[in-house]
Amino acid sequence: MRLLIIAASDPYRSQHAQELLDAMLVAATFGAEVSLLFQDAGVLQLLPEQAADRIGRRSLSRQLDALPLFDIERVYVDLQSLAQWGLKTFDLALPVMALDTQEMAALVAVHDQVIRA
Repeated sequence: MRLLIIAASDPYRSQHAQELLDAMLVAATFGAEVSLLFQDAGVLQLLPEQAADRIGRRSLSRQLDALPLFDIERVYVDLQSLAQWGLKTFDLALPVMALDTQEMAALVAVHDQVIRA
């Protein structure tokens, strides 16, 4: 099964980002072919040196470093969302492929399941 996870939530406003990450890792552990797309406020999950410990949370960017251990190597980001936050791909903690609207539509089309949070 090809699963696309779209991370669109602010990293620490709620538990959505953490729960999505956990679900993604479980899916990959059970053999799903997982791709990950960061969009909207979800791009903030990719910022390095997050001070999550100040609010009693684990840093999402550090957890995202473990993606290759789970064979999750297809990581994408919405080019328009990056621009909205004034970010470039070199500002991010992970290597990502930036996609425009048409490329994202094609990405969604080749996956069996899509989860967005």
